[in-house]
Amino acid sequence: MGFIMSLACESDGAALDTSFGMPAALPVLSASKEAWRPGPMKKITVGVADDHPIVVLGVVHLLQSSPDIEVRFTAERIEDLFKQLAEKPVDVLLCDYEFRDDPHADGFQLIERLRRLAPETRIMLFSSHTSAYVVSSTLQAGISGFVGKQQGDFANLPYAIRALSHERFFLSASLQNRLFHTMDGRFENLGKAGRGSARPGGLSDKEAAVARLICEGLSLVEIAQRLKRSPKTISNQKNAAMKKLGARNDVELSMAMRNIDQVS
Repeated sequence: MGFIMSLACESDGAALDTSFGMPAALPVLSASKEAWRPGPMKKITVGVADDHPIVVLGVVHLLQSSPDIEVRFTAERIEDLFKQLAEKPVDVLLCDYEFRDDPHADGFQLIERLRRLAPETRIMLFSSHTSAYVVSSTLQAGISGFVGKQQGDFANLPYAIRALSHERFFLSASLQNRLFHTMDGRFENLGKAGRGSARPGGLSDKEAAVARLICEGLSLVEIAQRLKRSPKTISNQKNAAMKKLGARNDVELSMAMRNIDQVS
């Protein structure tokens, strides 16, 4: 059946076998008596990175109530994130999809750089960028979980971190529904070594970045502002991507990018 992806569900604490869409027999967290014997507790080390200070404070405050989780560092700038992660390795990195001061301005490249720097760290995105395309593509790029910034999802962060520490994948319930509807339950490629491609369909890094931002619904002007390029340059890179992928419009471009990520 290929790769079977387990998604942690907050409602019943069970792993969801997405090949069948039915709860698996084993829970995400061990319920054996061994796990609860008195003694030293091995804490899950976590890094929190977001360019909004209020978000970082809120996450740290929430996690402080979990005795099995230790926040080892926080970062609000992309430079600080890489410095801290290199100096203080963690089990789980809770990270936004993109940072305003990141010159690359592409969440996919951010994931690639993080995985090169800390291949053993499990990455969970905590972001308001929750389109089905972004969620499915980042999972295939190598992250282990995705939680939106809605209030209901926020409360699940400790549970999500525990799921990742047990080498499970985690999606909040709202994202599960959205992703299943879009991908028709096809998760065979998620979590495989070499997940995803930084340059899908033979696109250059810049063409791929433009195509992905178009998939997120940004206009050419908005993309030009974010990537600090001229609108003409962005238009040329979009046209080059469409030509390489055989897409005639934005809808076909989005479908082509999604299909590439599903089979990468």
